[in-house]
Amino acid sequence: MGKLGAKWSFIIITGIVLLIIPFVFPNPYLLDTLILGFMYAILAASWDLLSGYTGQLSFGHSAFLALGAYCAAILTQRIGLSPWLGLPVGGLFAGFIGTLIGIPVLRVRGHYLAIVTLGFSEVIRLTAQNWLKLTGGPYGVHDYVTFPSFPENPILAKYYFYYTAFGLLLICGAVMYLICEHTQIGKAFKSIREDQTLAEALGINTTFYKVLGFSLSCFFAGVAGAFYAYYVRLVSPYVAESINTVWAVGMVILGGLGTLIGPIYGAIVLYSIYQAMRFVGVVYNLIAVGAVILIFVTYFPNGIWGVWDWISKKPSLQGRNILLKNIFRSH
Repeated sequence: MGKLGAKWSFIIITGIVLLIIPFVFPNPYLLDTLILGFMYAILAASWDLLSGYTGQLSFGHSAFLALGAYCAAILTQRIGLSPWLGLPVGGLFAGFIGTLIGIPVLRVRGHYLAIVTLGFSEVIRLTAQNWLKLTGGPYGVHDYVTFPSFPENPILAKYYFYYTAFGLLLICGAVMYLICEHTQIGKAFKSIREDQTLAEALGINTTFYKVLGFSLSCFFAGVAGAFYAYYVRLVSPYVAESINTVWAVGMVILGGLGTLIGPIYGAIVLYSIYQAMRFVGVVYNLIAVGAVILIFVTYFPNGIWGVWDWISKKPSLQGRNILLKNIFRSH
């Protein structure tokens, strides 16, 4: 089996394991951890779509997570929008705002873009904190319905949320992967990432594709935010805080930048470690998360998904024995 076949086999096995976990380990805390882990996986993959494929560094992804969450929650609360429609509507709203912001913002590059997007996320957070009539201020938006077909029993409802989040992750992940790996759009993204000047010389409309990548990334971040709103049923300014962007970046680094699938694994692993270490202490769980990222950055810079390449480059056991024999014979 080739390296590519081994990777897809690993993905299928992971999917089967995640499908049966609620029945094998029906622990509410574990289900809650994985549900939010799936949400962060969509957020991390959306950040990777922008930074890993187009090379545009953004530190404002939490803003679009919050925009999707607030849009879905407010529309459901005030006009009775169905949560099933709220998911794409939240994403479309975040993508629309992302397009408006991206047109002027993407004129700058590198660290300047990171600073501008970080400032925008702070603007969204302060707006959510102070616009009491719309966002509820520090108290947030609450008292709105979630998915109507879900049972009232909170323990049983977690199973429904689990498979909804898992299905949403599969759909969003598949769409992002197809766009980035099997379309001309993905090829344009990679060309811009490698050398924007050369891409322009080859006739690629870099401004259009950069804005498109930014908009798509914001859309999927908004979908993640909308799901968060319907699951937690409280949207507060915390959603717009920069820590959520930091989470996304850390998950991408752990999973593998520019792979899309890697950040999904990184998100689930990193968030699970963070929640598991809560029993030890809040400080220690943060130390554990930092240690895991540090180890991967140092020894596996290509992340979890890059471990496959590292394994494939190592000589087999038979090959190592032959190498050792040749070394001893030479001496």
